[in-house]
Amino acid sequence: MPNSKLTLLIDGNWLLMSRLSVLQTRYSDDDKLCKDLKLMMIRSINIVLKQFTEIDNIIFVSDGGSWRNKLQIPDFLQEEYKGNRVKDESINWDMIFDTYEDFSNKLKSCGITVCKEPNLEGDDWMWYWSNKLNSEGTNVIIWSRDKDLTQLIKINKDYCFTVCWTKDTGVVTVHTDEEEMDFFFNEQYSENEKIYHSLLDKAKESKEINPHEVIIDKIIRGDKGDNILPIIQKKSSKGDKVFRVSQKDINSELDFNNEEEYKTYLTNLLNQKSYKGKVDKSLEQIIKHFEYNRQLVVLQKESYPEEVLKIFDNYKDYKICKDTHEIEYQLIAEANQISSILDLI
Repeated sequence: MPNSKLTLLIDGNWLLMSRLSVLQTRYSDDDKLCKDLKLMMIRSINIVLKQFTEIDNIIFVSDGGSWRNKLQIPDFLQEEYKGNRVKDESINWDMIFDTYEDFSNKLKSCGITVCKEPNLEGDDWMWYWSNKLNSEGTNVIIWSRDKDLTQLIKINKDYCFTVCWTKDTGVVTVHTDEEEMDFFFNEQYSENEKIYHSLLDKAKESKEINPHEVIIDKIIRGDKGDNILPIIQKKSSKGDKVFRVSQKDINSELDFNNEEEYKTYLTNLLNQKSYKGKVDKSLEQIIKHFEYNRQLVVLQKESYPEEVLKIFDNYKDYKICKDTHEIEYQLIAEANQISSILDLI
């Protein structure tokens, strides 16, 4: 079976919520809102396909809950992962999620790979597919504004790439030095080079980052949006404020899987004058918190329970497909209450 050359991985929940935020204040009728919401989502996808013509395949992923909520929380924390998220009660969520399910089913009926399973987040699917596709020689665009997903950007040993993109952020790609780029972009890999530069040219904006720094920062400094708490909070000299670890004290090269290395780093950090005696937790608690945050944050095989990894085994095969225009015709008809697609001609 031939492989895709460039696959678009769509963060379905982000696509839903971003389009809902644009439309929700414009409608008093929930039915009309939901029909136009589906139409806006498919048109958004088609705009991306028109902009990046090299895309030959779509994989659409959705949240189905999170296995991370089942992790044992350290007794000194008792804060639920993403437990601070509150739904807007003015929105008919049952209807919105039914609409989203119908949209996903329409994609699936046209041959597009759609992934949703209990206890798996969209991030987990992004990790699985970006690694699988790159290992098979397929380049990947992750379409999402979720900063967590930038940890997945890479150029692998076979010179396939994964980048993140939205209209607002442009292409987010991995930082490489000139020697690495020269090695990547050579005649042997001219097809990847052509696709890569085409994306950069068409996106108009791009930036290079170190994905490792994204991971380290979130493990140590936390993320309020996901209710991931900082592993260290130090009191100010007056004791009236608390602060996270400052950026200058972050070791962005820290190997978060090397127990000896991160324990040494945390020990040395607590012994610094600016931290000594100003942190409430013990070193043992901080180390345990580091390891807990690592499992919440890092998208890597070592983080996943065995039962989760087995679910991915059911998605080894996919059909190359990006045919979404028929869906747009269907949704136009639905939104305008047209009984037959022939009425559009």
